[in-house]
Amino acid sequence: MRGRRPVLRRGIGGLVALGLVFVTLLVSWHALAKVDFLYALWYPTLEIEAHIAHYAARNVHGKQDFVRTDPAEHRRLFGAMVQGIHGRGEPLDQLVYRDEQGVAMGIFLRADEVGHLEDVAGLVRGLQLAGWTITAATVLLLVLQGRQGVLLPTPRAVLLALGLAWAVGGAVLAWVGPQQVFDRLHEWIFASGHPWFFYYEDSLMTTVMKAPDIFAAIVAIWLGVQLLLYLLVFAGLRHYTQRHHLPPDPTAR
Repeated sequence: MRGRRPVLRRGIGGLVALGLVFVTLLVSWHALAKVDFLYALWYPTLEIEAHIAHYAARNVHGKQDFVRTDPAEHRRLFGAMVQGIHGRGEPLDQLVYRDEQGVAMGIFLRADEVGHLEDVAGLVRGLQLAGWTITAATVLLLVLQGRQGVLLPTPRAVLLALGLAWAVGGAVLAWVGPQQVFDRLHEWIFASGHPWFFYYEDSLMTTVMKAPDIFAAIVAIWLGVQLLLYLLVFAGLRHYTQRHHLPPDPTAR
């Protein structure tokens, strides 16, 4: 029994290290959602204003007057959609776009677009529930260990695992292609018959986002923030357990 305790503690430590991945993904998502996933930064970087000017004028649903909106209005609308998929803000089907003087010109989203954002909201709720469940389980593991503490993996092992995960993800993207991965994920995630693909000329939503370019930018900054947060939390937890609990794993380097 005594010899098995370090093995058990290492196993729990591995689960905690894995759980922290999901904990930090959840926290970094919420932090970025508070600042609209840095849309204000991506707006000039991705040349979204010129993109909107080009495609809004070609809107096939009579919303060509969207060209009279300004960057501040574009940021507001994107923020309203972010709020909407998190169950906050005004109803998405009542969202209007306004000209530079603040005069309402029309309804921003069509029914299919509202339906898609509602599907996204359902996905976000499900992922958040999973994230909070894993967070609770990770905290519970730490509490149950009590004074014994956990034997976390070595920093070398963690960096190797993270590097391997990034390498595999990058290889899949390079092999399959970002657009193909994006399309396939949508086909798997969203119910058949629920529209999720919108041409720029069809959709002010897609035009304002400049999808899928904006999604690549959001995923990149999300994973970057998550990685930084993970390394900070892991280093802090490892430092704490080594100082306040039983001696560290003698095999750790």
